[in-house]
Amino acid sequence: MNLQKIVTRFESVANEWLLSLDSYSEEQFTKKPDADSWSIGQVYNHLIAGTNRFHLQHIGLCLDGKGKEMKGGKKFPGKFVFLSGSFPAAKIKVPPSETYTPKQPAGIAEMRSGLTQLIETMRETAAKIGAASESMKTEHPAFGYLNAHEWFVMIEMHFRHHLRQKGRLDKFLILDKK
Repeated sequence: MNLQKIVTRFESVANEWLLSLDSYSEEQFTKKPDADSWSIGQVYNHLIAGTNRFHLQHIGLCLDGKGKEMKGGKKFPGKFVFLSGSFPAAKIKVPPSETYTPKQPAGIAEMRSGLTQLIETMRETAAKIGAASESMKTEHPAFGYLNAHEWFVMIEMHFRHHLRQKGRLDKFLILDKK
């Protein structure tokens, strides 16, 4: 898929997340269905911080030639995700931890600002990826070795993947009002 199409798809899903921010009160934004679940604010924080601190960092390493030069390198789950164009519909449950569990955001305004900035960063990053080496890769823990273009594609897939979680949380927040 060409980069402009990826940027357009990312902007579409990111704008869906952005517009939804108007639907929540500050209280709803941090309310969790249960102790082991995330709030909708934590999901936003996960998407924004995860993209900035994980996906974009790996893209930078690939662009700077600091990965590994190789052909192939994807594990089976990575091959599956890229062939299907999306993450599996299954819930991915990771035990709570300081490094993985997102913090509650300071508020909706922080997430609005972060998401708006991320949309701009994605446009800027797309302009750099066109010249990236397809064989310069860094390792994703579950998917294997990915190049800058694949890391970039994965950002949009990641945002779409969490729409299902968002739907469950939105339903909880609506039902919780009664």
